Amino acid sequence: MENYGNENDYKTTKQRRWTQSAVECYLIGCTCSKCYLYPILKDKCKMKNAVIELVRQFGKPQVRNERR
Repeated sequence: MENYGNENDYKTTKQRRWTQSAVECYLIGCTCSKCYLYPILKDKCKMKNAVIELVRQFGKPQVRNERR
């Protein structure tokens, strides 16, 4: 995982549920360069910190296998 931001930032992040973007971040291993938002956010993204807190609070996200 790439390291952006302060490692302690997640401690102040209040998360209530897994969002679709948080699940997507989790699924790519919080690797910012693989994220579709990387070109826009670059090193301003704090999603990794949110994902760490979500895993701590709620455990790993349940991912559905959606086929259309």
